[in-house]
Amino acid sequence: MLKRNGDTQKDQHRADNLKMNNSSMSTGVHMHINERLPVTPVVVTLSFLSLGTVLGNSLVFTAILIKPALHSVTYLSVFSLAIADFLVGILAMPSYILKKFSMAESVDIIICDVFRFSYFLTGYASILSLSVISVERLLAVKWPLRYATVVTHERVITGLLLTWFDAIVISLLPFVPWESDSPNKECNYEPTRWWSIMVIVTNVILPFVIITTCYSYLYLTARSHIKKILSDRKSLGDTETRRPRQTNERKASTTILIVIGVFVATWFPSCLYYFLLKTCPQCFSDSFRSKQSILNAFVKILTFTSSFANPVIYCWRSRHFRRAFLEILARLSRKFSTLQRKDSNSTEVGRYRRNTITSIGKTEACNVFVSQMDEGKYIPITLSKPKTDSRRDHEVKDEQL
Repeated sequence: MLKRNGDTQKDQHRADNLKMNNSSMSTGVHMHINERLPVTPVVVTLSFLSLGTVLGNSLVFTAILIKPALHSVTYLSVFSLAIADFLVGILAMPSYILKKFSMAESVDIIICDVFRFSYFLTGYASILSLSVISVERLLAVKWPLRYATVVTHERVITGLLLTWFDAIVISLLPFVPWESDSPNKECNYEPTRWWSIMVIVTNVILPFVIITTCYSYLYLTARSHIKKILSDRKSLGDTETRRPRQTNERKASTTILIVIGVFVATWFPSCLYYFLLKTCPQCFSDSFRSKQSILNAFVKILTFTSSFANPVIYCWRSRHFRRAFLEILARLSRKFSTLQRKDSNSTEVGRYRRNTITSIGKTEACNVFVSQMDEGKYIPITLSKPKTDSRRDHEVKDEQL
């Protein structure tokens, strides 16, 4: 009986979608029946964010790879964060755009799976990478003398690989066919209630506590250092020698703090919203259902802005990133202009060759004709000459007679 009721609901849902599709057949692509948000603003906004995210984060991890000044331990975690943001722009955003349209059922399922998996994977990888950055900043300030021996490239890379392994495993679990909470499956990727609670606690709340603890300590330490510097004016020479390193550490920590603040501001509403949907569905009124699609789109676009904003923050705060970005863009510009020159040169050479062949075509034909005459290949011409000579011989004979 339960199976029949489920089949009846699916048939009714498909019939509603078919009715909507028939009413808008001329468009070629159709909105789902339960979607009421305007499509064009969402698509335009997400397309702009996707393009900017891909280009910006491509510049970030390319700059880290080619710029020696960005080969420090701190930027390893920034590189991991840039990879996660790049995947948001190239997978999560485009699949979410496609998810807003109704296609064949099998295609809808694939798009839904790609979006949900990439959305959770990149989100968890981002917050775990920020946790690694926060711990690294804490160690840099707390133990500045032991920092170089404690925080090595190998250890940071190992920590980042573990965070990505955790994010991948956690994000793959909803593909396991557990008992689904929803009667109508939209895709194979079905997060259950218990999975949602588990990952929010382990991959959202716990990293957020780590980040908050680390930066609270950094804030208190910075305040104590400022008070000490202001109260100890007599050691001005020592202060001047320590100032460049202190300034760089403080500026790097402030930049990462801005990135973390943007991430929390853009992701916290989404985490809270979906946590309440899973744990307390009765907290939402019946009138909320008519506006749920709009709120869903809003919180997702809000999370996407974090990946778009990070390269802008790096360019704004870091002189090394600005120089690296300009250098990369200059290289690309030179390569593009070189390709254009090669293309124009090849076009001119081709045009010159065609003109040369046309101008010397007749001369070459004459040379070939003469050479072939020397070889005796034009037999008709050589045969016509004896006939002319025979007439002259007859005329000579007649004259002699």
